[in-house]
Amino acid sequence: MRRMLRLVPLFALALPLVACGNDDTGSDANGPVKIMSIASFESSTYSIPQLKTAIQASVDAVNEDGGIDGRDLEVLFCNDKFDPNEATACAQRAVSEKVVAVVGGMTPHTAAIAPVLEAAKIPFIGPGGGDGVAESEQPAFYPINAGSTAFVIGAGRLAVERGGPNVVVVPMDVGSSLASVDNAKLGIEGAGGKMTQVVAPATAADYNPTALKVLDQDPDGVVLTASGDTATRIVGALRDNGFTGPITGPASIVNPASIKALGDKAEGIVLAGRGLPASYTENEMIQKFNDEVHGIDADAPIDDISLNGWLAVRLTAAAFAGHDITDGQSAIAALADIKEPIDLFGIYPAYPGLGGGVPHDEYPRVAVFEVQPSTIEGGHVVPDGEFFDPLEG
Repeated sequence: MRRMLRLVPLFALALPLVACGNDDTGSDANGPVKIMSIASFESSTYSIPQLKTAIQASVDAVNEDGGIDGRDLEVLFCNDKFDPNEATACAQRAVSEKVVAVVGGMTPHTAAIAPVLEAAKIPFIGPGGGDGVAESEQPAFYPINAGSTAFVIGAGRLAVERGGPNVVVVPMDVGSSLASVDNAKLGIEGAGGKMTQVVAPATAADYNPTALKVLDQDPDGVVLTASGDTATRIVGALRDNGFTGPITGPASIVNPASIKALGDKAEGIVLAGRGLPASYTENEMIQKFNDEVHGIDADAPIDDISLNGWLAVRLTAAAFAGHDITDGQSAIAALADIKEPIDLFGIYPAYPGLGGGVPHDEYPRVAVFEVQPSTIEGGHVVPDGEFFDPLEG
């Protein structure tokens, strides 16, 4: 099977020496259970302060409900500033602070922090998909959804199923987007389709030339692996030039602001995501998520990354319950002792742990390899189908 190329280089790490014979632990058996979240909370390149709000809201709610067997959760936050060296420093801080787990973060540099966490036996529970390859393979990670690799594979399959066999994949001319093309191809070919590729410039004054190149291929469907403003402008150019077929992509290709900016042009975009949309408040627990987040910050954006962090805290509390959690090793033992799948409220599939094997050996840390299709209707992202495994016909 083809693999998505690793996007984040592995850096030579000078790992801190951990003193031997120190009986001090991060979480005394009668004190708080200390966790950390590592993410690009603020940087000049990419900032997600709303994730910090969501994780704090979830920790507060767990504590209000009695904590973990009567012990409070305590969360520390470390901003990686979208920098691999800062991410590594955050991982080293997790070791020095003796946290029992890193929970619900979102960093593109998970490959860089993996050796630090693995050496210290500290699990990373519910990473947000910043590096889908590292998070689906490295022993430090416990993703609670299928991850970014599966989302792109799913987008490829959906383009064929919703449109037809001739699919054009449009990556942005940057490493992360280009590397996703092979995953889109897996989904397209798995559904019986054929892929062609048109690369969009990372920055351009006009994306009409890109759209016209796509339309020259007479596509039945289009997959975008670009994101942000570039994806928004490519969608607009495709619609302006008459393409009415399905445009698909991972859920990250749009956000509330881009959907609003596109207006009617966003209608019918098909998304492959980690679970039910964060705005889908018909689900009682998604409404609770919205209420808890806005209880801290009424203006905090609501998005899938924040929902992943919020759920990761809830799953951590459920997995730790009934166990003597004093350090990372005891946290890993609790994760290995999951006997019944942990309910994630229908937002994600229930998490069964890794003890019973995984759906695909190529992704040994992914316990549930399923994605949720959604569609933009009336300016809102709404579920549009059941969870499915994009590698299975």
